[in-house]
Amino acid sequence: MKFFMQVLKTKDVDLLTIAKRTSGLSGARLANLVNDAVLKAAKDGAEAVATHHLEYATDRILVGGERRSVAMPDNCKRMTTYHEAGHAIVAIHTDGADPVHKATIVPRGDFLGMVWQLPEEDDEFIYSKKKMLAGLDVLMGGRAAEEVIFGGSEVSSLALTDLGEATQLATDMVARYGMSKQIGPVSYDNNDGSWNSKTMSWNSTTMVDQEVKQLLSKAYENAKTILAANKRELHALAVALLEHETLTGDQITALLNETLAKDQIMKPASTGCKRKKKK
Repeated sequence: MKFFMQVLKTKDVDLLTIAKRTSGLSGARLANLVNDAVLKAAKDGAEAVATHHLEYATDRILVGGERRSVAMPDNCKRMTTYHEAGHAIVAIHTDGADPVHKATIVPRGDFLGMVWQLPEEDDEFIYSKKKMLAGLDVLMGGRAAEEVIFGGSEVSSLALTDLGEATQLATDMVARYGMSKQIGPVSYDNNDGSWNSKTMSWNSTTMVDQEVKQLLSKAYENAKTILAANKRELHALAVALLEHETLTGDQITALLNETLAKDQIMKPASTGCKRKKKK
């Protein structure tokens, strides 16, 4: 990325963040990304490529172009907004979760909205059990927010991708990474990123299924508990997303700090008085 940026006129570019987001991309895709950023800057009439131009291009390369022409009904947009806000709030309040980089309700590619997280510098290559469990909680945050706000009968199909990723992660934890107390430190890895149920007994396969379901159910309950305890933050973030459509991690942090400060101001001060006991 730094090589491509050397030929550009740039201003206040956060290369470290862009590099984290584009880790693993080929040279050709990086070149396309930089070219998209240049075109976006030119379209905006900017004198130089800035971080938000590169962010726009990165989003386009990773998940597809914006689909602002999508005419989403108000109820669907509201559901999407709370869904994405749920992911973000759970991530912020879950120990071990990657920091929230950005949240958006602008449709891109196959997605109606998305929350991006970025790992810390020393957490990019090795994932602990704690981090994986946190990841499960965050993945369940969208569906959990739908239930907390709209009720269990109104949860939607928005969680399709989340549930798929969560199921895969939980299965990997149990069947590949040996992180199950019930099954023990064994791995049924195929060396291709999958696990081989054919080499397992029927009992072991059943145990894997049970463990996966327990992990996912626990993660879902964790997410609901967090959101129920932080419902004001959930509402505040949803309202802000409806207004601005996209918020950075820093903007979300500032918003939630402001919400917390307002809550503190609104709390009635204790008078120190106690009711006298009746004799």
